[in-house]
Amino acid sequence: MRKLLEPSLYYFSVVAQAGSLSAATESLGLTVSALSRHIAKLEGDIGVPLFERHARGMVLSHAGRMLLRHAQRTLADAEAVVDEIQGEAQRRARTLTIACTEGFAFDFLPVSLGAFTARHPDVTLEIEVVSSERANQMLLAGEASIALAFTFKPESGVVVELTQPAPVMALMRDDHPLARQRSVALKDLAHYPVLLQDKGTTNRQLFDIACEVEGIEIVPLVSSRYVAALYRFAQVVPRAIMPSGYVSVANRLESDALVALPFDNPLLTQRRLQVKTLAGRALDGVAKECLEWIIEELKRLG
Repeated sequence: MRKLLEPSLYYFSVVAQAGSLSAATESLGLTVSALSRHIAKLEGDIGVPLFERHARGMVLSHAGRMLLRHAQRTLADAEAVVDEIQGEAQRRARTLTIACTEGFAFDFLPVSLGAFTARHPDVTLEIEVVSSERANQMLLAGEASIALAFTFKPESGVVVELTQPAPVMALMRDDHPLARQRSVALKDLAHYPVLLQDKGTTNRQLFDIACEVEGIEIVPLVSSRYVAALYRFAQVVPRAIMPSGYVSVANRLESDALVALPFDNPLLTQRRLQVKTLAGRALDGVAKECLEWIIEELKRLG
C-alpha cells in the first residue's frame, strides 16, 4: 500500500517503526543520506522536529507520535479501500444507490423499477429518501449514482440527464366539488380542508410564495413531511385538497379515485423535475441502464 501514501510520509513511518535510519534503509532500499533528506523535508514542511536524535537511534517526538498515528490510519484506510475495490469485482451482487425526495419514493420508483429489478436480480437497489439539497450533496460526494429531485434553481457539479416541468397540482377526490373544473384558484382553497407538506419542500415553498403574492392565508388542516400520510388524508377527509406533484401520484390516481388539477397561479408551474448524475463520472453498465429506464418512465408520465 506504500504507493497510496505520500513518499516522505511512508518513509517517516518506516523509520519510526525501525528506530533508526540505517535500520530503515534495509527495507526501503535507500541510502541513509537520501532517507535523511526525506525526513528533513517532512520536518521542514511541518515546522517541528519529528524525532529526538540519540546515539543509539531515533525516538519519536510528541509531534512524531501524532503523525505516525495519522500515517497508520491512512495506510489502514488505503488497505481497506483496495480490499473493497478488489472484492467488488468478485462479488455477484451489486449495489446501486439512488437519492431522491419522498415524492419519487412514494410511488413512482417502486412502480417504475419493479420490472428493472426483475431483469437484474443480482442488483441491490438502495433508495435514499432525502431532501432535494441532500440528494444533490450525496451525488457530489459520490454517495449516490443517480439523484432525482424537484428544483427551481440550477445546480453546479452535476449533469442534468433529464429536466421537465413539475408543477404543483391540486390533488382531491374525484367526487370533490372542484373536481370537474379545468383549474383551481388558490382563493378556492379557503373553503376546504388543505393538506400541506412541510416548509422544507419545494412544493410548500412555491405554494407559500404564491399565497403571499395573492394575499391569501391558508391554515392547513394537516401538515406533514410525509407525502404518504398526506395522500391518505386526501383519500379519507371529505373535500380535502392536497398541493402535490403529478409524478408522485400519477400511477395511483385512477385506482384511488383521485384527480390532480392544475392551479391557475403561474408561480406554481415554475418547479422542475430533474434526474442528475455526477459531472465527470461515467456510470457503469447497470447504473446507466437504470438511468435510461427511469428517464423513459418519466417521459411516459409526461
